[in-house]
Parts: sequence; structure tokens; C-alpha cells
Amino acid sequence: MIAIPLILSACSNIQGVVRDRGTGTPIPSALVQINKDSASTDALGHYQILGSFLPGDTMMINAPGYNIYTKTVKSTNEIVDIDLSKKQ
Repeated sequence: MIAIPLILSACSNIQGVVRDRGTGTPIPSALVQINKDSASTDALGHYQILGSFLPGDTMMINAPGYNIYTKTVKSTNEIVDIDLSKKQ
């Protein structure tokens, strides 16, 4: 019975696109992290994180030249598109 929660929690999946808030341009190489699970965006700003995280965990997006963005995870399987603001 102990293995069942581990299997279920390992099936978390969040994906989306990270873009520049002002221009709508995709941001490549942004780091998207939830706990110890992370992914970098590709050339088109797409990312996918597969891991073991739960609703209520914090998602953090960080890209050079942009403000760090945080968001609370609402579901273990969702699409989250992010618009980052440039640092002033």
C-alpha cells in the first residue's frame, strides 16, 4: 500500500509556454522549477515538468533579464502559460 501514493505522486505533469509580457515573444532557456523537479524552455518557450509535486507546491520561473515569477500549483496535471516581465 505504501507504493500506491508514490506512484500517484510521480505522475504529476505541468506544461506550457513562457513568453515576454510586453512582446509575446517566447523565452528560450527559462528555468521552470517545482520543488526538486525542473525543466528549461526550448527555443519556442515550451516546457514540460514530469515529477512528484502536489497542489499547493510553488512553481518558480526564472530567466536572465526577467523578474522571477512564482505561482501556486493548482493541479498535478495542468497547462500553465507564463508571461514574464523584464527587469527595470
